[in-house]
Amino acid sequence: MPEISATYPPSSSATLTIAGRQIPFRACLFWVGVTFWLGNMFIHTGAAGVRELQASLYFVAEMVVITSATRTISLDLVARFYCLGGAMMGVMYLFSAVFTAFVPSPDAVSRQFVVPILEESLKLAPVVFLLWRGRIARVWSMAASDIVLLAATSGAGFGLVEEAYYHFHNGPTRALDLFPLTRINGATLTVGHGTWTALAGATLGLALLWRPRKPRNYLLAGSGILWSIIDHSHHNYGVDRTGISVDLFNFATGHGWISLYLFVLAVIAVVGSDLCAVRGMLSSRPQLRLQGGKPPGTRGQGDGLKGLWTYLVDRRALAYLLFRRQRSSGARRDKLVLLATVIERRLLKRPSSPVLQPLPWGDDLERSTTAP
Repeated sequence: MPEISATYPPSSSATLTIAGRQIPFRACLFWVGVTFWLGNMFIHTGAAGVRELQASLYFVAEMVVITSATRTISLDLVARFYCLGGAMMGVMYLFSAVFTAFVPSPDAVSRQFVVPILEESLKLAPVVFLLWRGRIARVWSMAASDIVLLAATSGAGFGLVEEAYYHFHNGPTRALDLFPLTRINGATLTVGHGTWTALAGATLGLALLWRPRKPRNYLLAGSGILWSIIDHSHHNYGVDRTGISVDLFNFATGHGWISLYLFVLAVIAVVGSDLCAVRGMLSSRPQLRLQGGKPPGTRGQGDGLKGLWTYLVDRRALAYLLFRRQRSSGARRDKLVLLATVIERRLLKRPSSPVLQPLPWGDDLERSTTAP
């Protein structure tokens, strides 16, 4: 019976030698990009950039805490997605430059609708790419919490520079206590890029977890980003405008407050659904419960906190696989049964040393189920 390998294959990427240490070229390029991204922002916005970075990271930390009991992804991946969000802002800057060449007026009505569509799509693009990359196997063991966390993180990174420049030129603005990225402008609330993208990720995550029948699955998956585009357009269109069209936008979006309520409800639904999946798995797999606070198979030796966390994450991954298996049939169900067997064997036969690595992404998990 095949098992998941405890280690990853060595990287074949080019390396650079710095102070006697071999550092992957991709890592060097990554840190150069991050330095330019944050350094350029701090140079041009000063204290406003520092305050916005604090608020942005606070929002991400809140989302990490909220999803800590249900997620299966690592904090390293969360950090990378924060930086990817910033990179998507750079891509948006290029798109905006091209669009401005054709529509130079900043007050053009088309600009208020095209820009939100582009921005909301780009912020969610890293999440969609990751799901596509893991479509063969890993996506089936993901929590809805993983998707909403990555989407929120990408959105927060995307909006960092924009918010820093806004507060640099306009000064501090009021924000809700538990939602540091919001802006209160009179009766209107702007929830911010992080919340907009988190809402899009929440409905996408719920659709991938529940997998309702077509076309309801498409409607659920796309409803979050559709609403985010509408509210984002409402925010942009209402700047320096009055009249019946603005009044209709304000009525439809509740002056932006409806997005906040939808976000809260969506996050509750995501975490609640994931918890139900994990609880259901535990009721049918009592052999996977902790024994004296330790994973089964450690025989009293213990893996430490890191090993315990890896075990809990893998157990959640199994739960989400079983949850989706109940809603599948045919060849897909057979595939999920095989994947669940791989993860369950991994959980029940845990070596005490070294600590197992987290479940791999993409085709690696698929190959592990077919290896002799």
